[in-house]
Amino acid sequence: MVEKSAGNRISLLAHFPSSNMSNITPDACNVDSDLDSVLPPSLYAVVFVIGLPANLLALWAAWLQVQKGKELGVYLLNLSLSDLLLICALPPWTDYYLRRDVWGYGPGACRLFGFIFYTNLYVGAAFLSCVSADRYLAVAHPLRFPGARPIRSAAAVSALVWVLELAANSPPLFRDAITKDRYNHTFCYESYPLSGKGDALANVGRVLAGFLLPWGIMLLCYAGLLRALRGSASCERREKRRVRRLALGLPCVALLCYGPYHALLLLRSLVFLTGGGSVAAGESCALEERLFPAYHASLAMATLNCLADPALYCLACPGARGEVAKAIGRVVAWVMGKDRRSWRERGGDGRGMGGRGEEMGMVEMGGRGASSIV
Repeated sequence: MVEKSAGNRISLLAHFPSSNMSNITPDACNVDSDLDSVLPPSLYAVVFVIGLPANLLALWAAWLQVQKGKELGVYLLNLSLSDLLLICALPPWTDYYLRRDVWGYGPGACRLFGFIFYTNLYVGAAFLSCVSADRYLAVAHPLRFPGARPIRSAAAVSALVWVLELAANSPPLFRDAITKDRYNHTFCYESYPLSGKGDALANVGRVLAGFLLPWGIMLLCYAGLLRALRGSASCERREKRRVRRLALGLPCVALLCYGPYHALLLLRSLVFLTGGGSVAAGESCALEERLFPAYHASLAMATLNCLADPALYCLACPGARGEVAKAIGRVVAWVMGKDRRSWRERGGDGRGMGGRGEEMGMVEMGGRGASSIV
């Protein structure tokens, strides 16, 4: 005699052809949201249209800093590269949300674009912490750690970041990343509820190592920078304000962009683990169904980091605005068919800011008898 719950499950699955049975998760949660096909695609479109040219400009300006031998340019170049990779992965994800969580490009494309998307979220957070640490060492300890800031050291640190992040995010590449349910969803790189204890524990690790660790580094560097600036008598007031804005902007951007997504990811994982890692507990699905709209919205918000990073670049490099203005001036002059000199004569090269910024970049830290590039 078959139990009633088992009978219900059999009746539900009887509607599916037997050829699809192996691809369908019978215990899936009934997650759905009208917001899902509106907010994430809209945010992704904005990030793509604005973020692509902005990060291309930032990449070019960072390369100029690298050519000048500035180690900060190495971190900013890698940050822009990471943002560009993430932005280039957005079109198929936009289509995914427009289809209301139906991935239509096959398992191989799911693994590829999922890997690019999620890996570069964490690569971006890691390089934001690298920028914070570099600025802290430049201001607070210009002489104590002279070997930590040459351009070769920055390149080595950047290579290490990429290797660690690529390795940490590679496991989904070697398994099926697509999950189908009985509600006509074809999820890519996600399942509701989580597929097992291993995924839940991996999510907790991502929250701790991929978000909280870099964010903690940014906060510590911000506190250290404030102490260093308070002890500097010779640093100009204007320069102090710029350094404070940069030091505060880094952790704020990370918290606003990455914080909501990781808070919900941690909550989902902990509820799953405390429930014994079993899908049968209805409480897990009840939570998943309530969180689903906010969870997808927070994931889309994380990509707004690609718009904030170019703005932070202008704070990190005093001459950046002049370089970017010069590049925009060249493009506008080319589009309008005008001579580049006519643009520069109207102040389009940003020399007033750029030249002044380069001089302001040399900040003498009072009481230390040394100068450092901020």
